[in-house]
Parts: sequence; C-alpha cells; structure tokens
Amino acid sequence: MDPISKRNTHPWLTRLARATVLGAVLAIGITWAGSIADHPIDTAITAGMTSPACAEVRAMAAGSLLSASLPNNDICRSFFLYRATFSDATNDTGTYAASVMQDRTDEFWQLIGYVAAPSLVVVWTTFLLAAAASSLYRRREQRIAPRQAHTNLCEATRA
Repeated sequence: MDPISKRNTHPWLTRLARATVLGAVLAIGITWAGSIADHPIDTAITAGMTSPACAEVRAMAAGSLLSASLPNNDICRSFFLYRATFSDATNDTGTYAASVMQDRTDEFWQLIGYVAAPSLVVVWTTFLLAAAASSLYRRREQRIAPRQAHTNLCEATRA
C-alpha cells in the first residue's frame, strides 16, 4: 500500500471528532450520574418490603395517606411513607427497583439535551480558539522565517 494513502489528510477533523465524542460521553456520564443521585434505591424502603413486621403496610392501598395510620416500627416507617405518598407504589423489591430505574431513565432523557448542548458548545468553542491560535502562530512563523533566512544570508556574505 502506498504510504501517502495511509496518512490522515485532515487531522483537524479527526481531532474535532474525538473532542466531540469525548464531550458527548462526558455529558452522558454527568447526566446519568445526576439521575442516579436524584433517584437512589432507598435501603430502608427495601428493608420494610422484606420485613415480616410490615405486613399491614404491604396490605394497605398505595397512595392512601389519610386512611392509614403511621406504624410505630422504625423499619416500617420509610416503607409506609413510600406506600402512602405514591399512588403507584409497589410492595416488592423487584418492582420497586424497576420503578426507580424507570424514573432514572425518564430523567436522563429529559435532561440529556440540556447537558449535551452546552457541553458540545464548550468543546467546539475551545477547538475553534485552539485552531485560530495555531493558525496565527503558523502565519507568524512563516513571516519570521524569511527574515531570519535573509539575516543569515547577510551574515554569510559579510564573513
């Protein structure tokens, strides 16, 4: 194969693509980490779901805050608040984990555009400023190089 064909003819485009991918991955990671922080799986709720002492909380209708009484058991209190507050609250850990994951996913898709757009604008602006600085530096070097060659030629003729 010809070595010239292996050479990247547009290295700036490759750098821009890498910076764009890096910015997108960073935006995805930040948004997903925020979704996890906003919707944690509460161990107190899962402990109440699996505890036999919380059978009456498991039996109450979801979202019925006014018709139920607060249990005296500390293990059941968080599970009670969860069951009483949400109308779609479940009473088993698998469905609870799936519900939390769905909430995380919904928040992720709601916020990814608001995180990705500024992130990519920052990446592209930084890339354009770096490209402009590099271009100005190269132009300056091209103007200085003929002067230095002329100076070297004058010194060589004097000697």
